[in-house]
Amino acid sequence: MQTDVQPQQRDVFLSSPQTGILHSSELLGWGGIVLKQSYLAAGEYTFPRLSSHLICLHQGTPTLVEHIHDKQSLTNIMSRGSLQIVPAGTENTWRHDSGVQLLHLYLAPALLQQVAEDYHQHHVELLTHFKPQDRRVEYISSALLLEVLEGGTTGRLYVEGLATALAAHLVQTYTSTPRPHPQKNKQLPAFLFRRITSLIEDRLDEDLSLTELASEANLSPSHFANLFRQTTGLSPHHYIVQRRLERAQHLLTSTKLSISEIATMVGFYDHSHLVRQMRRVMGVTPTYIREHLS
Repeated sequence: MQTDVQPQQRDVFLSSPQTGILHSSELLGWGGIVLKQSYLAAGEYTFPRLSSHLICLHQGTPTLVEHIHDKQSLTNIMSRGSLQIVPAGTENTWRHDSGVQLLHLYLAPALLQQVAEDYHQHHVELLTHFKPQDRRVEYISSALLLEVLEGGTTGRLYVEGLATALAAHLVQTYTSTPRPHPQKNKQLPAFLFRRITSLIEDRLDEDLSLTELASEANLSPSHFANLFRQTTGLSPHHYIVQRRLERAQHLLTSTKLSISEIATMVGFYDHSHLVRQMRRVMGVTPTYIREHLS
């Protein structure tokens, strides 16, 4: 599964690092995935058996790290972007002689299983990996971190799309099951597409989730997202952003409502959120549209 997000690079480093969690998505209530950015001082850390898969990305300067798993010890220099994958139910110990900044993603096994079933794989086993460079995982993780730093303003649909894309990539790349064959391009049936787009139009101001849209089509979230992209050329999130901007443009040119009122009416978080999205997608601001197109 592909994503068409384009997160800006925004690293967070402490000038005087303190051990502990720097940023977390826990208060945002994401489904199936939790992100934590942490700084760990030099020492030994044991990660107990968790119910979630752990994806760990190294963010700082190169560091010598010893990884102990199943009584086997591996020692590597972890550089920026180095990746460690720890399956659920696995205990691991990491040792390092200097402080490290890490990005941890905790992914629910049910999400991987759901994606695997879309590939007709009824059992999926995530494997332990240590130190591969994976630009796709790094890219998705950066987008999720930016969403945390901005307070989760983009919405559930955006995060669920990223989490599903991450799960699909893990299933295809880091599991014991055979790599799935590429699926033939298919689209949503016309009646289903009309139903979904009608729902979107009626609830454009709401924080719709990928699960809600998929349920309307009686499909899994990952299967629905793939079919929707084949049908429209856009992810569900970007389609909704486009429709919000089009409705905002109509209201800007046909009403006297304030930009803040319009932003709320079409589903953006606030005035500045509308401005950012309109400038990014359309290259102009709401003020410009009101002054030049009314």
